[in-house]
Amino acid sequence: MKMIHINSKESPLYTGDHLTRVEKLQRLAEQSKARSVYIESQRLLQSNSKQSMNPDDVRIPLVYEHSGLYVAKVGLGTFRGRPIPFMDYYLIIDTGSERTWLQCEGSTKTFTQDMPLYPWNLSTTYHPIPCNTHPICMGDKCNADGQCTYSVRYASGSVTSGIIATEKFALGSDTGGLENIELHIGCGFHQENFEGFLGRNHLRGKRDLIAGILGLGSGEWSFINQLGASGKGKFSYCFEAINWKLEGSNTYLRFGADAKIGGAFQKVYITPIIVTPFPTTLYYLNLEDISVGNKRVGFPKGTFKVNDKREGGTIIDSGTAMSILYKDHFHRVADLVKAYFNGLGVEYIGSDGRFDVCFRLRGRFDINNYPSITLHFQQADYVIQDYKANFAMLSFEVVCFAVVKGSTTSAPAFTLGAFQQANKRILYNLNDRSLSFATEYCELDS
Repeated sequence: MKMIHINSKESPLYTGDHLTRVEKLQRLAEQSKARSVYIESQRLLQSNSKQSMNPDDVRIPLVYEHSGLYVAKVGLGTFRGRPIPFMDYYLIIDTGSERTWLQCEGSTKTFTQDMPLYPWNLSTTYHPIPCNTHPICMGDKCNADGQCTYSVRYASGSVTSGIIATEKFALGSDTGGLENIELHIGCGFHQENFEGFLGRNHLRGKRDLIAGILGLGSGEWSFINQLGASGKGKFSYCFEAINWKLEGSNTYLRFGADAKIGGAFQKVYITPIIVTPFPTTLYYLNLEDISVGNKRVGFPKGTFKVNDKREGGTIIDSGTAMSILYKDHFHRVADLVKAYFNGLGVEYIGSDGRFDVCFRLRGRFDINNYPSITLHFQQADYVIQDYKANFAMLSFEVVCFAVVKGSTTSAPAFTLGAFQQANKRILYNLNDRSLSFATEYCELDS
C-alpha cells in the first residue's frame, strides 16, 4: 500500500500553501495530543469489555493526513459496467486498532465525505456474514435479518456501527499489478461524533475524502491477521524525514515476503513486542531508559512497564505524529535537553504554547551540534540521530523539543510517534512477536 503524507500534494487532506510552517508544526502537536486521548479511550473500552488467502506480496500506497498521519488508498468491490471494476477509497492507517470499516450507502448518520458513500448493494462481491457462522459474530451480535453486526464506541464519544461483510480489496503488489483479496470489513451505517478529526477539510476549502479506518493492530480483525499464512504475520513501513516545508513524499506499507529488512551495510536491531496481561490491539515494547546525547536519564527499572490495569507502558504508534511522554518522565528528559543546550550557550526560552521546551539560536548553529535521542529498548538501542526528528524548527532562531508532554498516568507512559520513526525501516513480526528496525533513507522507498 502506498503511504501518502498529510502535506504531500497527493494527500486527500492537503491544506495547500496557506498554512505557515509554524501552523503546520502546531497542527501536528495538537494531533499528537488528540491521538493520546483516542488511545486512552481505547484503553478504557478494552478494559470493560483466520481466514487464509494466497496473494502475491502486497504493498499498499499510503498518504499522510492530519488525523492519522498516513492513509491508504485501497480499491473495494466489484461493479459491473465500470472501466475499472472497483472503487478507490482512502482509509486511515491505524496500528492502534484492529477494525477496518468505511461509511456505507444508507447510513443514518455520517461525517462529511466527498466520495460517494460505499454502494455495497451494487457490488457483486459484497456478502454480509450470516449470524453465528464466525467467531466474531456470536450471540447478540446479530440484527433482525440474521446478519453479523459490529459497533465500536470510543470514550471520546465517537461511534461507528453497521454490518460485517466480506468484500474484495484491490491492492497493489510488488509486481506493479493488482491483487484481489477477500477480507472482512465493517460497512458503517451510523457514524457519530467523528467531526473532531474527520470531515473537517471542507472548512478549509478542501475535499473530505477519508471514508473510514484500516486497522493494523494485533487483534483478530486486523488486516495483517486476516491475510493469514500468506501474509506471514509481517508488515513494514519506512517514513520519510519531514523537510523544512513540512512536506513529505509517499511510501509503501508492505506485507508478507515484501516486508523485508536488512540490506548491505544496514545493521538491524530487534526488540520484543510485549505480551500483555490483558487483550489489546496496541503494540507494547519494553523501554528501559532514555539518553540525550551520551547522558542517560537513569530511570528506575520498571518505570515504563505496563500494569494489569492497562496503565503505563510503551507503545509504538504510526497514528501519533510526535512522540508523547508522561509529564513526570518528560521533565526528566527535558532537563537533560536543557542542560545540553546550556552547555553550548544556547538560550532557553520556555514554552511557545504548543511545545514545552524551546530555545533561541543566536547566529549560525551547526546541525551536528544537536543531540541524538536514544531509546534504550530491551536488547536494542533505538538511536534517533536526525535533528529534524527530535526538534521542531519554528523559525531560523527558535527550535523546540519535538516530544509532547502527556498529562495522564492511565495512558501509555511513552508513545513512539511517526516523527521519531523517520528514516527507519520498521518491521512488525506477529509470529515471533518482535519489532525490528534499521536506519534507512526512506525517500527511496518505492
